[in-house]
Amino acid sequence: MDIFFQHVNPINASIYMRHAKQNHFVVPWHFHPEIEIMYVINGEGTRIVGDSIQQFNAGDFVLVGSHTPHLWRNHNEYYENKGLYSECLLLFFKEETFGTEFLSIEEMSDIKRMLTEAKRGLRFSGHRSEKLKNLMLQAYNEKGIDRILTSIRLLNEMAQFETSEVLCSKGYIPDVSYRDYDRLDNCLEFIMSNYKKSITLKEVADIANMTPNSFCRYFKRRTNMTFSKFLIEFRVGKACQLLLNTEKKIIEIAFDCGFNSLSNFNNQFASVKGMSPREYRKKKA
Repeated sequence: MDIFFQHVNPINASIYMRHAKQNHFVVPWHFHPEIEIMYVINGEGTRIVGDSIQQFNAGDFVLVGSHTPHLWRNHNEYYENKGLYSECLLLFFKEETFGTEFLSIEEMSDIKRMLTEAKRGLRFSGHRSEKLKNLMLQAYNEKGIDRILTSIRLLNEMAQFETSEVLCSKGYIPDVSYRDYDRLDNCLEFIMSNYKKSITLKEVADIANMTPNSFCRYFKRRTNMTFSKFLIEFRVGKACQLLLNTEKKIIEIAFDCGFNSLSNFNNQFASVKGMSPREYRKKKA
């Protein structure tokens, strides 16, 4: 089991970068004091940042703040098909890397504001994000002061984005206690591996070795979501992927994603996305 609190900088560099290329990402539910930028070069799956659940694919570019819990998990087929692979670049740094006085100067005000917003997670997309990806690649190929300077340029470009998406809800406050994150990771892994089937509260509570009532309180405290809300949003996210990437009938998608009827699927989808599955497919086509 991957530990919930992650030490990400084995070489004690002020800015640490890592390139990962493997069948599937190994990013369990965890947090760390470093601020993180993750650029997905290849791969698809589910990204959870705080109380935000979204699908990711190649090109995904996200900034995660210090101590904000997060998880990237590839779709199940990445665990079964050896021909698929995932690849990403990661950049880690602590806010104090640049010094409090440096971040307080007027020229750094946009970056400082962005790093505060990053506690709720930020996603960057659109044509301007190509420049971010190029700077990320440039920083990875540099060392020492050159990497630091390119990283500041990268952060400045990110801070100028007018269309960055805040991921977590407005009132989200991360629970950063070190206890029991491996327990929660086991529960999330079970849900994400078995979402196509009927999943009961008791089943997941048993995995956590808790009573259903205790588990409900525990899950809400850790994720800022009820168990049922998490399960519905995860299934709707999977349905969005199938609506966009396949020609399956909507009723097939409903049952493929664990919904027990078409009417239930339509209602739950509309409550999360504000539109019907058919409207979503047409709008995103």
